[in-house]
Parts: sequence; structure tokens; C-alpha cells
Amino acid sequence: MKKVISLILFFLFFKSVVLSIRAPNPESIIASPTNITYRFKKTESYYASWTMKYNSSALVDVDVKFNCYIQPDLYRTCELITNKPMSRLFGTLASTFCAIDDSGQVCYISMSNAKTPSPINVIFKNRPSTKGGNVIVTGNYLRLITEQLNIIPSSTNATIKVIGNFEDPNFNCNNLTLTFPPGSGKMDLMFDLVKKFEISYASPIINSIKYDQNNSKFTISGDNFYSQKQLVNILFNGISQTSFSIIQNDTLLEVENFNPNVGGPIAIQISVNNISMDIPYSYCVPPIPSSINSVSNHVGGIVTIKGSRFNNVSEIIKVTIGEIDCKLINSTINEIQCQLSPNEIGGSDLNVKISIGGCIDNSNLTFTYGRPTLYSHSPIKLEDTTVTLVGINFGLLNETIVKIKGINDNILPISISSDETQLIFNLQKFKCKPIVSIFHNNISSNSITINTPSFITSLNSPFVSNTSSLIINLINYDCNNTAKISATIDNFFKNQITCSKPIVQPNSEYYSTICQIPPGTGNHSINIKYQSENATTQFSYMAPSMTYFEIKNMVVTVYGYNFGTDISLLKVYFSGRNPQVLTITDNKFTFALLESDNNSSLKITVDGIESQSSISIINPTPTPSPSQTTLITPSPTLPSKPIPVEKTNNSAFSITIDYNLIIFISMFQLIYKLLV
Repeated sequence: MKKVISLILFFLFFKSVVLSIRAPNPESIIASPTNITYRFKKTESYYASWTMKYNSSALVDVDVKFNCYIQPDLYRTCELITNKPMSRLFGTLASTFCAIDDSGQVCYISMSNAKTPSPINVIFKNRPSTKGGNVIVTGNYLRLITEQLNIIPSSTNATIKVIGNFEDPNFNCNNLTLTFPPGSGKMDLMFDLVKKFEISYASPIINSIKYDQNNSKFTISGDNFYSQKQLVNILFNGISQTSFSIIQNDTLLEVENFNPNVGGPIAIQISVNNISMDIPYSYCVPPIPSSINSVSNHVGGIVTIKGSRFNNVSEIIKVTIGEIDCKLINSTINEIQCQLSPNEIGGSDLNVKISIGGCIDNSNLTFTYGRPTLYSHSPIKLEDTTVTLVGINFGLLNETIVKIKGINDNILPISISSDETQLIFNLQKFKCKPIVSIFHNNISSNSITINTPSFITSLNSPFVSNTSSLIINLINYDCNNTAKISATIDNFFKNQITCSKPIVQPNSEYYSTICQIPPGTGNHSINIKYQSENATTQFSYMAPSMTYFEIKNMVVTVYGYNFGTDISLLKVYFSGRNPQVLTITDNKFTFALLESDNNSSLKITVDGIESQSSISIINPTPTPSPSQTTLITPSPTLPSKPIPVEKTNNSAFSITIDYNLIIFISMFQLIYKLLV
């Protein structure tokens, strides 16, 4: 009982003493990495020592005392003295201190009543990833008075732990490794429950971007994107993108429905819980050139590049051809025009690069000086012997040749204009409409078809009496024609006829068609049409031909062919007159002789076509006998030998008159006249 009373009395005495000494309240605390200096008023209590404890156990190897002295200005200065490096000065709230004043010294006072320096020189060497991870922090007095493992964040409920064992003699309290859980945004860390230190999770980082043009989709690879979409904000050139997904937590995003229509850089900014990227990511949308024209290296000119994503008013557009800058003239979404100066060196397959705001195209487009291009040709008439080609980059006379498809020979131009836009060469007749190209310094142009006027010629004459074939040559034929050939005789629609598909006949230089011609006579026109082509030529039915004749009762019957059947179309010429035709078939006709007819050659025409043959007819003198025997009138000049009747090579009949017979007939005529 006496012991209990004694303890109570001791406790009450200790309490009264403690209460009688106020906790030291320094005027200032000066902390450096190697020292702590307190300044107290001379009349106030001050520190005598600290007892550093860890988990309520005293750190017996740590001795902390103070060396105090009074300054002339009536202030007391106390310097902390320890037997350990300052990096080992740490403890928890279980630590205590001893205070002293004029009344004496009191110990075992909780360090919660002490004034200790806040951490200084605090540096976060890195920031935690949104996936969580370790952060290294350096400074002084990071673990002076605080709980052993937990650092208290002020803006999150996450627990942050310190890696390491404080009791390890090699543990450095000025260099801590903190473990952060997954998270995002900013937080305040308080090492001593007094001073706040702001730290945030690491900023989003973009490592690479892939753009799927077909699906208008951007795939963004990086880090620190976190896992909650509502905390993520994506800006493309300052425009927020709402159609996106987190494909993989923290590392992979996918932005949809964004299709840039112009080339150049896109500034991409991502923020997660208000923590933005340190530097916006610049993604280059390259222009897409697809074609380029050519200009003469002698003249220079305007280069036109076609493609897409060209126009961007906010970015500088630059075109480089080989090593030469092409001066920009104009740019639209799909076309760039620039001026290229003359370059006598020229060149081919030169790299073309288009830069829009520093974003260069990825194409393999190349440029060649002086690549000829054909646009058209001058209109051609049937009688023209030259043609003028119109285009660009025809070069000089000694640099250029003309080639016709299917013909091996080179054609030299007659002239080329000074601006290389017109070329004249000799025009020939061709089997097909000529397909022309230009070779300038062995560089080929495109090909164009020369629209030479089609014309036709007939190669034979059809029969008069029955349907027959008329062969027609098609000169400058369009060899690519697939349309049927139609023909009309004398431009009369009722006289339309059918013709065969054109082919090249043996031993012919041209295409020809065979048209079926109805029976007829005379000269006619035939018009051939296919596609837009239209040509006309003349043809004649076969000429009449006489082979032999006979005379009976003063009527001459002439045999042959191609006489026709229209008696009005047959014209007979004999003995200075035009005898009337009595009868006609295709192979014979008749007419009457007159006594006054002289011996003469017989000539005929059928529908204006003259016979290619002729026969000579001797007019016989009739006798007074009732039988009206046919007599042949002799020639007034008696020949010395029998007289044959003239005939052509095609004649099938001839008459021979004996010399004696002629004398007899002449005497008989003389006697007859005398008696009468």
C-alpha cells in the first residue's frame, strides 16, 4: 500500500513538474543537410536531448543531444549533435525529448509536442505510372518524425508505402523509394503531417500512332492512359475526340471516325484526370501524290501534281524535284501547281517530295523532264499530206521521232514549234487509222489515234444479170471497230445492202469488205458506214461484151452478155446512126438493117457503159427473088484475098467471103439494075 501511494505521489509530482515546464517553442529553426539549429528566447525552455524510437523501442545506437549557448542578443542557440549521419536521423511519434528551463529538466515528453524541421530539398526523381510503381524521392528529414511505413497523401485514399527496413544501418532516410498503387491525377504528400508536397501520376506518353485510312481509325500506343475512359480527354488539333476506346489499360487507345482531309501535322494532346502530356505529340498526315506531268528542260513550265490532302492554309507547302525547289503557284485539296525553271541538264526518274508543314509524302513518285504528251491533232482532210500533233514537250528536231504502231520505220518530224507544243510530220495511207506516239530522247509519249478520213475504193464490177459480190477496200480503217458494216447504193435507203466483216485479203495492204450487189447496170455510188465513219466511192456494173452476130431477113441478132433487159438502156451505134433495138435479153439483142447502111463496126453502150468489144457488119444487098435471100454487100475495094469479118478476142463467130463469090455477086447486081 505504501508503494502504491508512493507511485501515485511520484506520478503527481512528475506531472506537476512536466506541466510546469512548457514545451520548447523556438523562435526559429534553421535546418541544413548536416545540421539543425534552434533559436530560443533566453527565458524560454529549450531542448536538452531527443530519444528516437522505432515501434516504441528506443534506437539505442542513436544519441541526439543539443549544444546550447546564449547569444549576446539574449537569445539561446541550440545545435543538434548526433553520433550518426543525418541520413539516419529518423523516428516515430513514440520518440520523446527532454526539455530544460530555469526550474530544471523534464524528459519523456512526447515528440508530438516538439517542433521539428519539415523536410527540405525534397525532389521526386520520377512520377508513378498510372499502372502503379515505384518513385524515388530525395531530401532531408524525410523520416524525422512520422509513421514507419505510411506516407499520408491528402487527395487520395490510396496507401503509399516505403520500401526498405529502417532498422538496417545502411538504410538512407534521405533517399526513399515509394510504392504507388494504380491511379491518376494529382495528390499531396505530407512527410511530417505539416508540410505538403504535390506529386502527380506520370503524364500520358505517346510512343507511336498507326492510321488506318480505310477505316478512319487512329491506334495510339503509349503509356499512362489509365483505365477509366471518363477521365481521359483526347484532342486532335484542339478538337476533342469523343469516339475512342481504351483497348488496353494504360497503354493502347483507339480513336475512330477521324479522317483528315488535308496533309500536315496533327497536334495530339491527351490528358488523364487533368494531367496532360508534357509535350503534344505531332503526327504527320502525309500528302498523297498520285501523278505528275512533265515539262521541257529547255523551256520549263508549270508542273501539276494530282493527288489528295494537299491544301492546308495554315502550313507551308514545299515541292522539291530532284534537288530543285519548284516554286508554289497554287494548291487545292487535290492539286498542286508549281513553276519549274529551265534546266539544260534535265534528268529522268527524279524523286518528287511534297512537304506540308514538315510532313513529307511517302510516295515513290518520280519526275522526268521532257516526257512528251500528246493531246490531239489538227483536223485532217482527205487531200492532206501532213498532220499537226498538239501536245507538250516535243523537244527539238534532232531529239524526236514519230512512231506508228505496227510500222517499224521511224518518221522524222518536218518541224517542231519553239514552245514544243506542235509537231508536223508527213501523213501516209495506212491499213488502219494510225496510232501515233512520240519518242523524245528515247522517252515515249502516250499514244493517240489519228482520225484520218476513211475512204474506200471498189476493186471489181458486179454482174448485170444476177446478185454478185463487190469487193471494197477500206483505207484508214478503224481496226478497233466492232460495229457491223452497212452500205447503201446511190444514197437511197431502199437500196441498203449487207456487207461482210472487214478482213485483210491475201496480197492486199488494206482491210476490205464484200458487199452483195443486186442485178443492175450502169455507174453507181456506194456509201459505207460503221460507227461514226462514212465514206463513198463509185462502182460500175460489168461492161457489155459482143461475141458474134447473125443476119436474117435484114435483122441483125447480136450475141454476148451483160446487155441487161431494159431496152431503153441499150444504145446501138452502126453506120452513122442509132438503130432501134427490137428485142433484148441479157445475152442477145436485135436491130434492123437498112439498105442504106454501110459496112461498119457495131458499137453499143448499156446504161452509159461502153462495150469493151466491137464487131464489123457488112450490109448484104437483097435479091429480087420472092425468097428474099440475104445478100452480103461486098466491099467497094476488092481485096486480093478472102476478107474476114472483124471480131474481138471474145468473138465466138466469124464470116469469110471468097474472092470469086464477090465478083459473081457484083456482076449479078449490075445485070439486075440494067434490066430494071
